[in-house]
Amino acid sequence: MLQFEGSSSLRDIIACSLLARRPVRISNIHNDDDPCGINRHFEANLLKFVQRASPSSKMELSSGNTTLTFSPGLILGGTFEHEVPPTRCVTYLIELALMILPFAKNDSKIRFIGNTQGDLDVCIDTIRVVTCRIVQLFGIDVSLRIVRRGCGDTAGGCVELSVTALRQLRSVKLLERGKIRRVRGIAFSCRTAPDLPQRAATSAKGVLLQILPDVYVVSDVDKNSRGSGYGVILVAETTSKLAVVSQETIAEGRESAEEVGRRAAMLLLDQVAEGGCVDAHHQNLALLLMAAGPAEASTIRFGPLNPSGVTMLTLMESFFGVKCAIKTDESDKGLPATTVVTCIGANLINVAKKSS
Repeated sequence: MLQFEGSSSLRDIIACSLLARRPVRISNIHNDDDPCGINRHFEANLLKFVQRASPSSKMELSSGNTTLTFSPGLILGGTFEHEVPPTRCVTYLIELALMILPFAKNDSKIRFIGNTQGDLDVCIDTIRVVTCRIVQLFGIDVSLRIVRRGCGDTAGGCVELSVTALRQLRSVKLLERGKIRRVRGIAFSCRTAPDLPQRAATSAKGVLLQILPDVYVVSDVDKNSRGSGYGVILVAETTSKLAVVSQETIAEGRESAEEVGRRAAMLLLDQVAEGGCVDAHHQNLALLLMAAGPAEASTIRFGPLNPSGVTMLTLMESFFGVKCAIKTDESDKGLPATTVVTCIGANLINVAKKSS
């Protein structure tokens, strides 16, 4: 049984355990917090979601809920509805679903109820526009529909995720990012003055149009949602047509709409300068899918690896025995060095699906 400490990578550890069919014990979970142990809101809700997606999995909490013993079972998938507490966004669980449901016994259609944007997680538009495009490179058939938006303590947003189970992922090679050819964006809002997202979109375009002529940001105002808030997501598309880079901002207290848009544009430019084919938000997801892929070489160029990416490299070796060749490419233009990661997949097979 594999042993881990802390809760910072709880979601990734559970996903790797389910895919590799290896039991784990995670200790010292919020050991120094008050109250200590598993968070009674979003972490307990994550375990509840895992129990619904994989009913045969067994979980045991001990030592005042600070130690979790998890024995993975068969991933069934299926159709059900799941409510996420307002402390986290629905994307917290959607990212987990995209990791495990491609290897489920049945195709999955899940309706998530909760916040569609928040400070701790990527917003639902990032999942729909960018994350789904990345997982599709690995052969995963996925679709996401936003029924209504929601944010704040009242939540109430609703999205529908559909994932088709497959037998095996395919290898990927993402080395050439190309040049940025256009930027597309969405200024979204929930029960706010309609001019706020429009002002944020105009401010973001004002920054980007100084560099690139093809910039288009639309407004998406949801008057029927619960809670209130607004933000901007920007997506930079490249000439390679495979690499996409995204950034987003959520309006903070007493922050002007112009500052929200300007901050989103500057964060996007910082992300573009890092030079990766996959942005920092999706490093752990891309690395996990590389490890679960066929026994062929998969290669992706990232920007500087963030803590979640480094942790995933460790989990790949612990659960799947997959070691990565990591090469740092220095830039001759004064930009940050990029990281090229290459690995041979663990050749995971979904035995519930027949080979074509």
